[in-house]
Amino acid sequence: MELSERLLQAHRPPQAISNGLDLSRFVARIRTKSAKRHFSEEAKQFADVTLAFGLLLENGLPVSVAIRWLEPRLSGVWQQNFRFLIDNLDLGADLIAELQALSERMPLAEVIEFTQKLQISIERGTPSAHQISQLSQSTQQQVLRGLIKRAGENETKMLVPTIFLILPVTVLFAVFPSLAVLQSTY
Repeated sequence: MELSERLLQAHRPPQAISNGLDLSRFVARIRTKSAKRHFSEEAKQFADVTLAFGLLLENGLPVSVAIRWLEPRLSGVWQQNFRFLIDNLDLGADLIAELQALSERMPLAEVIEFTQKLQISIERGTPSAHQISQLSQSTQQQVLRGLIKRAGENETKMLVPTIFLILPVTVLFAVFPSLAVLQSTY
């Protein structure tokens, strides 16, 4: 690997593990086109990310400092995306443009709303801590609603074996002796 490639490697967007197909773009397109809300791991983690980010902003930290403070404490996709954002900021990129790029890389509705709120607050110079805290609460409520919905669906799926396996066997055990007694001649 050439020296230029090794130096530029840290400043490229995080890549998903590829198995020959570009599944990350396909999944991103499905997420943006689909009206149905899919509760992925990124969305579940984002509720915690916005909560921590809102707390940092409420304590008076600027947006770029809050991102820098939060990045090493994250894991997975969010750490990769925030690391990429910080690397580009270190190279002199504009924070607003990088937030826009983040919303394009992660096309979740909450991320788009998060980046838009931050962009507006940076452009206008208004505090955004209250808005991010409210976004955090609504995101957590959406995640809880999704988990409750999934639990209800799983409960319904668990009733299928009960209805089609256990109930018929129970009915046979209850009916068979009665039929045997009725059929027998005394």
